[in-house]
Amino acid sequence: MLNDLDLDASAIRAGALVCLLIATPAAIIVNILADGGGTDQSNWVYLAFIAIIAAYVLGGAQAGKRALEAPFLNGATATFAAFLVVQVIGGIVRVARGDGISPVALVFNALLAASIGAVGAWFGARRGTLEIGGGEPAG
Repeated sequence: MLNDLDLDASAIRAGALVCLLIATPAAIIVNILADGGGTDQSNWVYLAFIAIIAAYVLGGAQAGKRALEAPFLNGATATFAAFLVVQVIGGIVRVARGDGISPVALVFNALLAASIGAVGAWFGARRGTLEIGGGEPAG
């Protein structure tokens, strides 16, 4: 555990890795297909966005399943860490191309990634609890 926040480094690492394995190719596809939001933008970009959301859910679920304490915090941290890795690389590419970086969009998307990771952690924590016999399915 890291500090008093109940962060589990191995859970965060596993969740971030799952997230990166799915989100990185999807982010590359988005950058290739997106042309600045014009009206003639490819519709395939939306499928890539769905893949990115799925990456956040699955990464959060993986971290939430592995975390012994605070699954939501670990799931959100895992997806936030993966988001930062992709954004640092993407930011370098944008600056090299002469494009700008929107701080407001960056903060919004970071919070969105962490929130979706926390939702995924709920699924992972529930699955992990059921697998070790600590709970029963509800409803």
